[in-house]
Amino acid sequence: MLLYIYQKNVIIFLNTPLFFIFVIIIKTEKLKKAVGFLIVLLIITQSGMSQIAHYSQFYSTPMTIAPSFAGLTEASRLSFNYRDQWPAVPGVFRTYSFGADHYFSRANSGVGFLVLRDVAGEGNLGLTEAGMLYSYKIKIGQKRGSKNSEWFLRPGIHFKYSQRSVDFEKLTFADQLHGDAPISVEAPPLAKKAYIDFAASLLGYTDLYWGGFAVDHLLRPNQSLYGLDSRLNMKLSVFGGAKILLKPQKNKRVRYSREEESVTFAVNYQYWDKFDQLDIGAYWTHDPLILGAWFRGIPVIDSQDKTFNNIDAIIVLVGFKLSPNFKIGYSYDMTIIRNLFSHTGGAHEISLVYEFNKTKSFYKHTIIPCPVF
Repeated sequence: MLLYIYQKNVIIFLNTPLFFIFVIIIKTEKLKKAVGFLIVLLIITQSGMSQIAHYSQFYSTPMTIAPSFAGLTEASRLSFNYRDQWPAVPGVFRTYSFGADHYFSRANSGVGFLVLRDVAGEGNLGLTEAGMLYSYKIKIGQKRGSKNSEWFLRPGIHFKYSQRSVDFEKLTFADQLHGDAPISVEAPPLAKKAYIDFAASLLGYTDLYWGGFAVDHLLRPNQSLYGLDSRLNMKLSVFGGAKILLKPQKNKRVRYSREEESVTFAVNYQYWDKFDQLDIGAYWTHDPLILGAWFRGIPVIDSQDKTFNNIDAIIVLVGFKLSPNFKIGYSYDMTIIRNLFSHTGGAHEISLVYEFNKTKSFYKHTIIPCPVF
């Protein structure tokens, strides 16, 4: 990350994990509009370089992590997530997603549907994705006489249709800034670029522990809006966690009662196109309240400038169960990159989760013990 300050103008080149953003914070309206051009130019002309949407509340929308999480509640579930990143920066950096999944107990299968929309910059550089997910639960072992020691594997696949887009008319180019011509001579890119993509994952879990990995962009689709060869590189995710029960359960064979009090630790590591990112944190659950704290970044000192260049944010979260079936969560990212917090406004995120069709199997120990926010 590079930060320059010149006569109250702040120029930031942020090359953080999974993000490649060029932002200028200034007061001149024309230059604010030029931000859109710079973002588009940097993103769509670099081979495999683009923003990949990521949530701080990643376990409130687990299907964005891995398709193995489809049907994880062993019931029916609807979820909506909204993220507003860096609201103080000119331009829009927002992500929306809607997911629905259901578990078919007779087929040991989970099926899900996920729609995601991401918009970045003054030129509304957008990504729209819609896809189907499938997972299959396989029992691989059980300690004799102990139901709570069952182990399961859950492979998953995700087929999706994606579309890149940009609003060329909202961009301002150099020849418009320095001349009187209202129309730029720059050749416009394609308004939209569509492609098919594919992801796969594998999850292993018991009633208190889980871990797995996912590989996205397996087809390495070409996303260029200029007809160039700009293929997405494959993205690797490794995730896991553990739940520690703090309050004895009335029924030891069922660990998901309403009186549950627990602390859940979770980690999510992602590597993509020479960039990596680590989310690590914990949730305290005392039904109906959930409180959490997270750290995003990799605390390794750069060997050249002796600084922590791969540090992003501290995240705080509060969740509340409004009813047995409906939960809401809010989180805030406090940017800890040098001198950047006051210029970006952090990031706000809201999640809504509704679960229904809960049968007796919903309360069994076989449910993946992931946090709900």
